Amino acid sequence: MGTLCSAVLLTGCGRLGDMEDREPFGSDGSDQDTNDQGGDASSEEPGSGGTTSESCYDGVLQPGELCQVQVPDDLDAGVDPCSLTIADFDADGRPDLAVPNSNFWLYPGGTHVANVLRGYGNGNFAPTQPYDAGAELPVGLAAGDFDGDGLTDIATANNDAQAAFVLRNIGGANMGFAAPDDVPVSSVASSIAAGDFNEDGIDDLLVNTSDGIALLRGGPGGASLFDTLELGGGRSMHAELVDLDADGHLDLVAAVSDTINSNHRLMIFHGAGDGSFVEFVEHALGGEPWWVVSGDLNLDGDLDLAVAEYGTNQVSMLLGNSLGGFSPRTTIDVCDGPQSVAIGDMNNDGANDIVVGCMESDTVQVWVQGAGGVFELTRWWTTGLRPVSVQLGDLNLDGQLDIAWANQYGNTVGLVISHL
Repeated sequence: MGTLCSAVLLTGCGRLGDMEDREPFGSDGSDQDTNDQGGDASSEEPGSGGTTSESCYDGVLQPGELCQVQVPDDLDAGVDPCSLTIADFDADGRPDLAVPNSNFWLYPGGTHVANVLRGYGNGNFAPTQPYDAGAELPVGLAAGDFDGDGLTDIATANNDAQAAFVLRNIGGANMGFAAPDDVPVSSVASSIAAGDFNEDGIDDLLVNTSDGIALLRGGPGGASLFDTLELGGGRSMHAELVDLDADGHLDLVAAVSDTINSNHRLMIFHGAGDGSFVEFVEHALGGEPWWVVSGDLNLDGDLDLAVAEYGTNQVSMLLGNSLGGFSPRTTIDVCDGPQSVAIGDMNNDGANDIVVGCMESDTVQVWVQGAGGVFELTRWWTTGLRPVSVQLGDLNLDGQLDIAWANQYGNTVGLVISHL
């Protein structure tokens, strides 16, 4: 969850497009104008590389096989989708996609929207359904139950409006969202993430802003601002809520870019479980960090961190211990302009791998972990223009992870789907 900072947004987000008539949602996509999964790796974009395993296409999930294939036709995502989230919004057990449209050139009085693409559970998706996302420039999007009614809601970080907007899910067979509620954060908002950091059973929100990290408490009456974490220089490009020290409370890890002071770093705020964050530690980085994600990379049971360092064209890895501490960073050289990174077991061998999306080279790469914790570039795909917000999920429900991302300048969503 998360997206680009405002500086990138102002130069990159802002495309015009026409909303088409939307077809009704079907059962499996057979009667819809949907994405075709394609047949084999020969249909992938020129410039893609690596091969699927020989054991693929037999219908059996086997350890070690890499069966993901790029979908030849990207999905319509509206105008300037600056981030992407995977969640089940209609409670049918099938993953859906959601993207905010940060249309800088939207005509006066036009509606800023978040688009939902409902999944059929086979890797196909219905055409986009737009929902009102409040005032100017929704650039980040998060999913969670922010009012405690058991339904998955949408929250957006709206750049020029300096606010978060919460779209409450009203349920029903056709799915819908109420008019958005705004929560001012008093500075430029750039990305957003969700998690229950006050442990009341209702998801809360963090919003990365030009003045720090705004903390919003969820509740039956809606979300409300209750605190802002100061960073002491720089700004948080992306943040995640996760229990890094295994004490049962969510912590906050932020990728902080500080070009003025040459102090790019991770900041980890340890959560107390009541909504407060009692202390923080910092870890130095080499380049401007645009994304941070957690996962167990070395299989020791402790969470590690991976960071997309845009300025150095590297992914940094910091291995964690049981106390929530981290070793100095190690790096792998990746494609040009890494904006986002994800961790997951792409080939079902029990070891987590790394997937990275690069804006400058229009590339998504899979780095498979081998013996001794060495990562090898195994698969890569040419994407639409400016791929952002790479996410992993089982989109066709076959037990193997798939990849989704938003092509910001292409106004589309790109997919890589497994073919067992």
